Amino acid sequence: MTRINPLTWWSAGINLAGALAVGYGLWRAAPLVSPWVTALALIGLAAWVVRTLVAATRGGTDPVPTVGTPAPVAQAGESRASVPASLLAIGLLAAMTIAGSLTAVPTRGVGVALLVVAVMIVTSDPETPLPVFGGIAVAGALGIALGAVLAQAGATGKAGTEVDVLGFAGIVAALVLCVIAGLGRRAQRVLLVERERAGAEALRAQATAARVALARDLHDVLAHSLGGLVVQLDAAEALLDAGDAGRAAERVTAARRLAVEGLEEARDAVRALREPTEQPGSDAAEPVPPIELESRIRALVTGEKNARLDVVGVPRSVPAALAEALIRAVQEGLSNARKHAPGAEVRVGLVWHPDRVECTIDNPVPVAAVPDASLVATGGGYGLRGVRERFAALGGTARAGLEPGPSHAPRAEQGDRFVLRVEAPA
Repeated sequence: MTRINPLTWWSAGINLAGALAVGYGLWRAAPLVSPWVTALALIGLAAWVVRTLVAATRGGTDPVPTVGTPAPVAQAGESRASVPASLLAIGLLAAMTIAGSLTAVPTRGVGVALLVVAVMIVTSDPETPLPVFGGIAVAGALGIALGAVLAQAGATGKAGTEVDVLGFAGIVAALVLCVIAGLGRRAQRVLLVERERAGAEALRAQATAARVALARDLHDVLAHSLGGLVVQLDAAEALLDAGDAGRAAERVTAARRLAVEGLEEARDAVRALREPTEQPGSDAAEPVPPIELESRIRALVTGEKNARLDVVGVPRSVPAALAEALIRAVQEGLSNARKHAPGAEVRVGLVWHPDRVECTIDNPVPVAAVPDASLVATGGGYGLRGVRERFAALGGTARAGLEPGPSHAPRAEQGDRFVLRVEAPA
């Protein structure tokens, strides 16, 4: 009610055609009604035309703050700009309501078109409170009744000396129908707004998921490759101090290989987010053969000094997303062992069950050894969280924690071990 909603020129044309038809009806009824009735109806008609032209040419009068505009600034600008617009909107609607209701009966129903349009405008606006458009409808009904009384009293001209009961009932019915139609249109607008809001929320959620996926992939890649790079460089430094330049050069070569592989995997992670349907980790990708999966995991294990891989069961092809999750889990387990138990033996187990695949990465918990502080400081606690997210999305589980070593194992392996255990249907 306190604003003029935008109209397309097509809608404005329909409104202007309706106003023209009402004007023709008033011209035909003018000789039969009092001059004040004609003048009041023309005022309401002019208000309708002005409102239509304002809505079509200005596209609404309330300023819409752009995204990122501070709320106080937007509200201050809105309050300064919307006061004249609100007064104009209220004045035009009041003129249409008063003119339409008072002239509906005297003009034999012609003037009720003004009231119908005014009530439709108010009831169809989702921002109009229920008491406001309810009051407009009641005011319109009272105006119709007052116009009927004036017509019966002969104060509206020759056409109003006798009030047609059926015609009066039809006018009231038209008012009721326009309220119902306005409420239906209001519901449609509310639904449209909710759909747009839901679409915007979905886009934001999709963008957030993409950022989380990118962060998870980059964390996995960098934690593994850069951690291994630090280990190789530390070994090269120790060998140089011992005067073994040949073996030090081999360590530097291995470090360079890790850096190149890490960079390539980082590029693959970004590319997978940009083109998810074409990358190995996507649902649309071809299943990964067991030989390829085992070779990729074995390559990770072989790159560690004290790590071994055990495969149990009958391997089979798995979805690309599951293969990627298993590889990332192995990377995370190896990186954690490198950080918190440097030099300890790491066991990687790949177990093929009839209905699922399980992978464990475990290492003994050091008693006297001091973790590599430089590597520990690089962790942000996101690695295990990323592993859990990956397997949760696949309908699997990921658990990490301390487990006691088997009693029948050698004495060195009987202490507590840190175990990362993941599994998923396959």
